[in-house]
Amino acid sequence: MVGLLTWVLVGITLYTVIAIGLQTRGYLPEYAKVSGPLLTIHTQRGRQFLDWLAQPKRFWRAWGNVGVGITVIVMVLSGFIVVASVFAIVAQPEGAAIQNPQNVLVIPGVNDFLPLSAAPEIIFGLLVGLVVHEGGHGLLCRVENIEIDSMGVALFALIPIGAFVEPDADNQREADRGAQTRMFAAGITNNFAITAIALLLLVGPIAASVAVVPGAPVGDTLPGSGAEAAGLGHGDVITAIDGQPVDNESHLEDVVDEVDDATVEVSLRDGDPVTVERRLLIFGAVPGVADDIVGQDPLTRITAVDGTAVNTEAAFDAAVADDSTATLETDRGNV
Repeated sequence: MVGLLTWVLVGITLYTVIAIGLQTRGYLPEYAKVSGPLLTIHTQRGRQFLDWLAQPKRFWRAWGNVGVGITVIVMVLSGFIVVASVFAIVAQPEGAAIQNPQNVLVIPGVNDFLPLSAAPEIIFGLLVGLVVHEGGHGLLCRVENIEIDSMGVALFALIPIGAFVEPDADNQREADRGAQTRMFAAGITNNFAITAIALLLLVGPIAASVAVVPGAPVGDTLPGSGAEAAGLGHGDVITAIDGQPVDNESHLEDVVDEVDDATVEVSLRDGDPVTVERRLLIFGAVPGVADDIVGQDPLTRITAVDGTAVNTEAAFDAAVADDSTATLETDRGNV
């Protein structure tokens, strides 16, 4: 069966052939240029806005100087990461899932770590990063009086993968070394700033606005348990036991321990309340003792101890008391 990655590669190939054909025949506008699967859109719009934004030049030069330091730190850290990655590959040559070919592509649905459902958010994040990065280069160009020939975006097929600012080559050569350094470092500086802002928003007002919803989520049910028999399963959220609200998983245990009844009414966030019969199940035993009934599927249920019916651990402890031996009645026979 043909995989999704194969279809993506076929689509990119067809796109490339069609785009090159359109450019060869002159059907594409002058501002669109094709180079293989890459499409670049060139424009001079936005230059007046950059000129206006660049007016506090002393501030932007100071920001650019800070950015040069940030860039140096990022370069050093990146070098360490590359070296560490090399050692990791040598130590673990079989590779990890993240090293699979499809995970090199930042394509939702193809990359194992980028689900297709998150495609709008991923593309929006890429666009923000590209605009902020290249906008920084363009802004510092105007701060340093370097003319801009054009600006634009680069697309791999129809997916934005980059943006660009083309400074005038002569103006760039005439600028001093400090101006050029600030201009080249501006993209990383702005990306660092927008990342810091996003992080502050995440741990600040956004995190503060997220409230914990009361209830105890059900991960799974044990085979043979009363919860399984009642139809509880993964995805259910228990909100109350016999009318007593449940805040979380640990609180659920406390609430259940306070109830002595053989059955409890379980309220769910989504769905009607269900009645659950409490059952005492055997998870394990000392080897050589009750081997025939331990480890079965469904789990063996203890129904009585020395003739006394039990449904909970508390009832079991009370029935056994201080006796050195006891007869257990189970649904698979007596022990």
